[in-house]
Amino acid sequence: MGFLMGAYGKLMAGQRMRSIQFQLTTVQSRLRRITKEIGEKEKMYQAQERNMKTQLQNQMYAGMYTELANTPGMEMYAQMMMGTMSGMAMNPTLLGGLNTQQSSAYSMIQQNYQMMFMQSQNMWQNMFEMQREADLQALKDVQDDLELEKETLESQLKIADADYKANKDMEKQGAESLKPDYTGQG
Repeated sequence: MGFLMGAYGKLMAGQRMRSIQFQLTTVQSRLRRITKEIGEKEKMYQAQERNMKTQLQNQMYAGMYTELANTPGMEMYAQMMMGTMSGMAMNPTLLGGLNTQQSSAYSMIQQNYQMMFMQSQNMWQNMFEMQREADLQALKDVQDDLELEKETLESQLKIADADYKANKDMEKQGAESLKPDYTGQG
């Protein structure tokens, strides 16, 4: 009887293992696709953030240039700024020819644009972060669910494998008890 129970149990455990392995393969495939999609969206958001930062810097330089160009006595420095394209970090030795009033005006213009740039950058970063979270949250939830399902299936597979081995041993022991005894000792 142990032989038949072991053989049947082994057959059923093997079938359950194959079913779980198929489910696990499907879940792993879906998990890879979701993970890849999340990565691609992350790259897209990073590129958009870099582009926005570049646009903000360009707008800041253009605004600072316009303001310097329209400030009496600062036209030459506006031209130098556009020549170096480093507006915020212009070499201080270039500013040596400024009188106190011009130097003060330049510093105020520079500080105003730095502050506007930082505020704009913070606003855009917050907006990108909120949009990123909104777009990616659904995908991350699916990813978490798939990872949990994968772990559950892996656990079930281990149990089914242990059941298979136990039934295989039961079948083997049952087969041993069915062998005829040729020693004549009964």
